[in-house]
Amino acid sequence: MTHPPYASPAPTPAPPKNGLGTAGFVLGLVGLVFAFIPLVGVVAWPLVIIGLILSLVGLSRATKGAATNKGLAIAGVVCSAVGLVVCILWAAVFGAAVDEVNDSTPTSGDPAAAAHQILLEVTTGQRSNLNWTSGLSVNNQEIVEAGQTWSRALGVEDLGFTSITVTPVTTDIDAQPNSCKITVDGKPVAENSNIVAAICSYPGG
Repeated sequence: MTHPPYASPAPTPAPPKNGLGTAGFVLGLVGLVFAFIPLVGVVAWPLVIIGLILSLVGLSRATKGAATNKGLAIAGVVCSAVGLVVCILWAAVFGAAVDEVNDSTPTSGDPAAAAHQILLEVTTGQRSNLNWTSGLSVNNQEIVEAGQTWSRALGVEDLGFTSITVTPVTTDIDAQPNSCKITVDGKPVAENSNIVAAICSYPGG
């Protein structure tokens, strides 16, 4: 009796490789490295975000058996997530630094709203160059005509070095001297009068 030939079962096709998981891992790893580099770290934002998305998709496909390299997809998720956290921390540090600079910069818009008020006053006996500095606002130069009174009210959060220098454009020994005055929170802290150069300074505190 002749038996029909035995048909061997067709081999089970291997699941496709996890290209998305691999791409996510590469992007996440590169983004993580860039995230630790100041300034250059801005490039890491799109890398870690795209890497995280691709790694999650690759992990999902591997979990369903539609792809391999599940471990690589998991590594991509970890690298991308850590890189994203580092980017967020850098953004927070940069934002805090910007806020600190803004708080310490004098503003003449609404001095009363600030923690400290600084009043700069100058009276000229002759046409003079005026240079004043307060905190991060430096080398502010103006021309004040003879016989005029100049003043500037500043509001600051932190008291920094403040100075006024008044020098005549052309010295006239017969003219009235120039004078300057610095008042901090209603209290005079520096006054000077001189025909050559009137200089007032306050070290801050």
